[in-house]
Amino acid sequence: MKFAPSRPVTIHSVRYGERWFPYLFRHTDGSLLLYMQYGHDANFSPAMRIRSTDEGISWSEPVDNVPRQCWSCSFRDRELFEIDTYGIHDPENPDTFVYYGAWSFPGRTNEELRKDLVRVRAPSIQKQPLSAMLSGYPSYHWWQLWNMLYGRDDMRPDEIFLGGPVFTSGIVLEDGRILATGYGRFRAGTGKDCVLLLESHDRGRTWNEVSIVAYDATTGEGANETTLVRLPDKRLYAVMRTGSFLYHTWSSDEGRTWTKAEPLLLKSTGEAEKKVGMVWPVCTVLEGGMLAMVYGRPGKDLIVDPEGTGTGWNAHFDLTAWEKESQSFLGVAPQQQIHRRFHWSIRYWDSSDYLGIVPAGPRSVIVVYDVQNYLEHWNARPISGIRMLKIQLE
Repeated sequence: MKFAPSRPVTIHSVRYGERWFPYLFRHTDGSLLLYMQYGHDANFSPAMRIRSTDEGISWSEPVDNVPRQCWSCSFRDRELFEIDTYGIHDPENPDTFVYYGAWSFPGRTNEELRKDLVRVRAPSIQKQPLSAMLSGYPSYHWWQLWNMLYGRDDMRPDEIFLGGPVFTSGIVLEDGRILATGYGRFRAGTGKDCVLLLESHDRGRTWNEVSIVAYDATTGEGANETTLVRLPDKRLYAVMRTGSFLYHTWSSDEGRTWTKAEPLLLKSTGEAEKKVGMVWPVCTVLEGGMLAMVYGRPGKDLIVDPEGTGTGWNAHFDLTAWEKESQSFLGVAPQQQIHRRFHWSIRYWDSSDYLGIVPAGPRSVIVVYDVQNYLEHWNARPISGIRMLKIQLE
């Protein structure tokens, strides 16, 4: 496998402020939707969306249909469903969490956006008080939601309970059902996360827990950030973060049962098998069944499985090295380039190392990632922004 990358370009940036954690999504109308968080890297940092109809050459003005979008779903009739990150515990229904949701047709300016509440039943997820959310505190966006659920407007942080699953990925089946993965603190009280499969029969308005996709108390975090795809042989395939390396698992019965999650191994040519990781895996299926996946930290990586089974990962492309080469070409000094020596873990100086990927043809992909205090050339001022490139797989 050979990689033919374009030079990365900055498609959105700010001189003062932050742009974090890009989520790239191809809508069924063919347009690209790019979500990003703005504000400090903390809980309840809001998000916005920009849209491109020309494969990322130009982008629309931002919108924010829900305060902090975490996942989007696209239907055949081109309706788009968006769900917020945070679920508020419903005091009248012990296993249910309530989220903000939005349904729209991007690009149709004459159709009104519809917003409503989404209800998710997830018995395996532990609720926790707002006071336990040490990183950040919610702005007014969420106040109305818990005031409505609890019937009061004087709630204290120790009285408001959150904890619904954070949606990360999903697919729409031929019969219209949606299957999605979400993660949260496992109710068993281990202090670690589990990944659930959730199902909706009504375009995302209500959800029910189907199964536990993965949970392993021996890993650093349990299991959380997960990508879900349907393989050419119709099996479901999930890859997840565990706190160290990426793990993966398969299901042959639409997610009712799963194989035991195991470390994902890269079979690079001329090298022994090695584990890969560690955060925010995003997998996509290309025409012909080939799999491509990005993940981050430390660095930014793309791997490919030409077999399309999840067991044939054998090609790797180092996106960080390519970015550094691009900066060098434009005269940026090594100590000022992305992933500065000794400082890769300080996100505000470098990057969150969260990436997005979508197909861009039979054997090509578009990849995006954020950069912080980034210099595009030797005489540039530092920015926070989103970089994009196209990679041909040969």
